[in-house]
Amino acid sequence: MLIEDKEIIIDILRKGIKPATGCTEPIAVAYAVAAAKEKAKGSLESINIQVDSNVYKNGLMVTIPGTTEKGLIVAGALGFVVGDVKKGLRVIEGLKEEDIERAKTLIVQGKVNLRVKENCNQLNIEVILVTSEEKVRIIILENHLNIVSIEKIDKDCEFKPFIAGKQKTNSSNKNIQKYDLKLFLEFADEMSIDELSFLEDGVRMNLNIAKEGLTIKDGVGAKFMEMIIEGLMSDNMITQAQVLCAAASEARMSGSKLPVMSTVGSGNHGIIAFLTNFAVAEKKNLPEEKLMRALALTNLITIFIKSYTGILSAMCGCGVAAGIGASAGVVYLLGGKRDQILGAMYNMVGSVSGMICDGAKDGCAYKLALASGWAVQSALLSLKGAVIDKSDGIVDADFRKLFRNLGYICNPGMISTDKAIIEVMLDKI
Repeated sequence: MLIEDKEIIIDILRKGIKPATGCTEPIAVAYAVAAAKEKAKGSLESINIQVDSNVYKNGLMVTIPGTTEKGLIVAGALGFVVGDVKKGLRVIEGLKEEDIERAKTLIVQGKVNLRVKENCNQLNIEVILVTSEEKVRIIILENHLNIVSIEKIDKDCEFKPFIAGKQKTNSSNKNIQKYDLKLFLEFADEMSIDELSFLEDGVRMNLNIAKEGLTIKDGVGAKFMEMIIEGLMSDNMITQAQVLCAAASEARMSGSKLPVMSTVGSGNHGIIAFLTNFAVAEKKNLPEEKLMRALALTNLITIFIKSYTGILSAMCGCGVAAGIGASAGVVYLLGGKRDQILGAMYNMVGSVSGMICDGAKDGCAYKLALASGWAVQSALLSLKGAVIDKSDGIVDADFRKLFRNLGYICNPGMISTDKAIIEVMLDKI
């Protein structure tokens, strides 16, 4: 493998794996507001937030970390009160009770407004902060922290419509498409373990929040443990993955202050990627170096898949991206070859594709339990020679086309599904 390719891939990996506190959609809104405040002079008059439907969907029912409050309006208010852009996806970490009260006051005063952008099929966040002296507009596109435009105008003027494409956006997600499974496997095999040591932080971080999740009395992780103790479930690598992933997700979605290591801007993706592999490595007593290499492969495949499906979509990325990546990592951990890794991914694409994303909330824990457990089972089936036929449905023998097909089903295929999901969710409010 060329040194140049190694350097590019490790850069993609490092940029795609970052610590995050709380669900990343409301956190991205808080980040945008914090960035606007950083540039603004004068006293606050209003914070006007516009987001695409998927950011709205994922921010609707999720609890903001360190609070009992839900939603993007609260996130935006906290971004103004306590946000620190230098912290990235941990932008509101460390907030205090008085900060929460100040944020609530802004909301009661009607200073924080939110609306959904129509006909917008990519991650899109626009914040216009109005002060006594000026207006500041921040626009984020494609990725949660990817600010593509910062503008300031006089308070009495109006911003011109923003035209996407004139500004340079972060295309690193697309850069990964020039590589393939053969290169990813070479990278995992050949990369210096010292260069992959940052992945250890992901294991530690995500294990810590899983332990917190296991203390939730009626949580799915805790109940899985009860069923194992009662003999209703076996204590094996499949159930261990389910316990850890479900517990970590439930803690995160219900407002834990603990960070997780995210993958492609999603904490739940990171939980699946890191803890599914960890569960298998722990149960099989595999060396740490093997785990780090499997984690590199898992995360690269997850990033690769998301480059086709998009950062947010109507499909649950925990199943159709991180779950698929994890299945590949499990085969790698257990000594499988390239064809068996492909087989595990065929099994995943041919079975869990279409699992919908109906927003971030505590119930995501159940989807992570499903995705992580099936990722391990799909890997084991492939190792035993049970693989979905490569001509089935949207499955394709070619690695790239497999995920190009999946991406096409997401967009444009499921755009109308996404609208229907949001309509159903809004009807309950």
